[in-house]
Amino acid sequence: MVYLPGTTDWPGLSSCLLQSAASVGVPTIGLTYGYLSRGDGFRNTRCASLATTELQVECLVEQHKDAIYGGTYGADRQYMGAEFWKPVDARDSIAGRLGLLLAKLDETAPDEGWNKYYTKAEGSYPASLPMPKWSKISFMGHSQGAGHAAYLAQTEKIAGAVMISGPQDECIGCPADTKLWIDQDFKTSAVTAFAHGDSTQSYLQPTLPIMTDNWNRMAATGTVSFEHPVKVVDTADYTKYDVCKTPIVSSIAPSAMSPCGRKGHCATALDDSAPTLEDTSGNNVYIYALDIWADVANVHGC
Repeated sequence: MVYLPGTTDWPGLSSCLLQSAASVGVPTIGLTYGYLSRGDGFRNTRCASLATTELQVECLVEQHKDAIYGGTYGADRQYMGAEFWKPVDARDSIAGRLGLLLAKLDETAPDEGWNKYYTKAEGSYPASLPMPKWSKISFMGHSQGAGHAAYLAQTEKIAGAVMISGPQDECIGCPADTKLWIDQDFKTSAVTAFAHGDSTQSYLQPTLPIMTDNWNRMAATGTVSFEHPVKVVDTADYTKYDVCKTPIVSSIAPSAMSPCGRKGHCATALDDSAPTLEDTSGNNVYIYALDIWADVANVHGC
């Protein structure tokens, strides 16, 4: 299981989620990578500045490619005198960073079996980079990372994809029948999603409708484990849900101490925003760690 944090975050900020993911019994990695330095809405707006719907649709795809494999699509285009986003060197991409990390783990702990998760480097750069064996790895992403996890599930046969507070890809001002990458058949069927209703954040542009639309687009392909149309289950309902067949949305209030501007959005993954309960010993217990985080991390069981 590889966790892809969201914009400007790093894995240590989601330590409790990572511990819960590891509790399902699989090796778990939190990965830093060359992510977009602003949120998905920033990317969507940059893409919307292009001249045609077709170019806007292509732009959404290319941002995922830059982050996952490395590239200069964003650096080659300008918005109000500035590049869309910075170039990503292949070594700083998700594939590059993960391949290098797995090779290093294999080198330092050869008896732990890391060699089964990557292929050794061959040839000249960027082929000289070790590459992940996608089919052996599940990806869990938060926010921007959720979009990358979903794109990997659509384009590669991975073990599973967990989308936390995402994907948030949106074609702004496009005709209603516009097809995005998310409308195409997925190579990976095992997917699940977890988000927050953000009901207390009404002064911000709501992103849950964008996520719900994207989950429905995925389900409509008939190639993922979600049923169509998706039936979003609220965690406050406490009824039995199947994480393989339906996204989960929480209405539980985020931590009152959260420094995040979108508290609900952050509460699904970040330690400082996730809701807690105090046990009889006076210790804080993360509510999502009791059930949700470990449940969705078991996506490879779908």
